[in-house]
Amino acid sequence: MNLVQQLVVAPLQSAVNQLLTYAPSILGALVILLIGGIIAKLIEQLIVRGLKLITLDKIAEQLQISAILMRGGIRRKLSELIGAIIYWLVMLAFVMTALNALNLTVAAELFQQIVGFLPNVIAAVFILIVGAFAAAFLSATVRTAASNSGILQAHLLGQAVQTVVVVFACVAALQQLQIQFVGEVFLIILAGLSLGAAIAFGLGCKDLAGRWISGLVDQLQARKR
Repeated sequence: MNLVQQLVVAPLQSAVNQLLTYAPSILGALVILLIGGIIAKLIEQLIVRGLKLITLDKIAEQLQISAILMRGGIRRKLSELIGAIIYWLVMLAFVMTALNALNLTVAAELFQQIVGFLPNVIAAVFILIVGAFAAAFLSATVRTAASNSGILQAHLLGQAVQTVVVVFACVAALQQLQIQFVGEVFLIILAGLSLGAAIAFGLGCKDLAGRWISGLVDQLQARKR
């Protein structure tokens, strides 16, 4: 009987006592999470409705931002995406409060550091989205201008411009995430690629430049006559 008391009853009583001790804290944490979920959902709905009232989704479609998100596998509208981000930011704040209610100070501090780093992540994602849009716009502009100028490598030039802008956006995003070494490597690679592209483009355009100079000489000779 004493053996059963030591092996079964005593550990069970200890577990029940600990559970009863922590029950108010656990219940309080659950209530905090429940209230936080309701508040976060209400804030999300208000933000999404407000963004739709100012026709953010139509503006995003006109600026090709929706197309960029689709290519990235994000099928939500921009207003819904922003609302979801706000929802989780609010929820993270309530999760931190719940961890503090459970006296999990180490976990709360770690979670606080993660939450403190989230603005950098959001800023990096925003930089990548804007960079992708700028790259597509500049690529189309350069390609059109080059085609109108009679440059045969217009498509290649447009792709080169797009690649350069995207790489710079990636470097800026990495620096926002405080990843300096990778960003410097990216810049070195970009410099090498840019030099190679410049040489290749120059060699590819030598015939066009020769024809242009020859035509200019012919025009000058015709005027002298």
